[in-house]
Amino acid sequence: MNNRQWIPKIEKGKKSICTAIAEALEEDIAKGILNPNEKLPPQRELADSLGVNLSTVTRAFRLCELKGLIYGVVGRGTFVSSDARVSLSLMEKDSNELIDMGQVLPLYSFDKDTAKTARTFLQDMDMERLIRYSEPQGHLNHRAVGAEWLRRFNINSQAEGILITPGSQSAIANCLLTLFKYGDRIAVDSLTYPGFKSLVALYGIRLVPIDMTGSGMSVQGLLNACKNEGIKGIYLMPEVQNPTTGFMSKSCREQISEIIRKYNLILMEDDAYAYTGNPKSVPISAHVPEHGIYMGGTSKLLGPGFRISFVKIPKTYMEPMKRGILNTTWMASPITAEIVTRLITSGRADAVIREKRDEAKKRNKLALEMLSGYKIAYRACGFFQWLFLTDNWQGQGRAFELLAREAGVQVFCAEKFVVGSSPVPQAIRISLTGPYTIDMLEKGLCILKNVLQKEYQPEFSML
Repeated sequence: MNNRQWIPKIEKGKKSICTAIAEALEEDIAKGILNPNEKLPPQRELADSLGVNLSTVTRAFRLCELKGLIYGVVGRGTFVSSDARVSLSLMEKDSNELIDMGQVLPLYSFDKDTAKTARTFLQDMDMERLIRYSEPQGHLNHRAVGAEWLRRFNINSQAEGILITPGSQSAIANCLLTLFKYGDRIAVDSLTYPGFKSLVALYGIRLVPIDMTGSGMSVQGLLNACKNEGIKGIYLMPEVQNPTTGFMSKSCREQISEIIRKYNLILMEDDAYAYTGNPKSVPISAHVPEHGIYMGGTSKLLGPGFRISFVKIPKTYMEPMKRGILNTTWMASPITAEIVTRLITSGRADAVIREKRDEAKKRNKLALEMLSGYKIAYRACGFFQWLFLTDNWQGQGRAFELLAREAGVQVFCAEKFVVGSSPVPQAIRISLTGPYTIDMLEKGLCILKNVLQKEYQPEFSML
């Protein structure tokens, strides 16, 4: 279709024309009438075709842009986003026959001892105290343990600087709700965690993708965005980047820190996979303690049933974040916090780190052996790998994901992680921890290898 001829079908009178145009655009993207990276008609031309004011079309495009459906390039026009037709959900398994190599899970087969230990804690916990409301930021003794836990990841804080949330996703949501406003802009890697993309779309916050280099986020790219885009915050996973497994160098961390200080940015540092990376690494938040909000989630380690995040927060942001918890009832369960802190003080959490790093190392070795000959980015103890597709799958990551699913394996294509106008790399993320056993992982890798060896056919995209 000639994109300059796209004219939405709208019924005037039932709703505002601005809303009707936005909904029509979203619907035509979903139906495949408009495709990723397809150029839309110029706004003035579309306004003339519909017989409406230019400002009406501009507002409609703005609504779709804040939802992440489209993006604008100065001097070139407006385009459909690369991920506009891809579900951002990372929980898509709907069949027990599927081998899940999409979701990054916490190696459930190692959780029996943790569950057994947790059951013993229940016998002498002060339930009468724990079932009551606590301070918004969590009980002081729990925060003290949280501060001690974060020192393992080179974050120094006292209990007063810790806020406990029911997971890092909740901490991110609270940050967006209390520290940002509709229309604000946040710098982010050009490939990033889909959960973050979904949250900012809910709050009407715009992501500004920054190119990635072998050392991490492009320093010059971030600097240019701060100068020209009015950036207010930055979201990073510098230790184990999701989905690429990338590691930000010491030099890059220091330079990024300088930019954060210079432009007074709010840093949200999500260290979900820190325990699978280099234990000697120093987080960016440690370089900019007055700007950095560091999120040390435990669910990827101990299990989603123990969904707790120890969040190190600068004094400037603590009161707004506490009010956010009060106003949304996002208080972390004191019972869960009690169990998690006991797992830490008993030494069980440290044992889990050792056990799961050892298992992840075995699974990485197996995957590298079985997929030898393919280019793979990985961490030795990582829970996932970033697999680059061969030339015969050029630009067809989504089709590859669908074909792999049809063959019995769930993986996630790069389109899920790409932000806005960023080029879509020819790659997929494969979870090594989704399969319950290493034998199941081996079976999934065999299926995946067979799919990799297929030649792309147009009908694959219709699966």
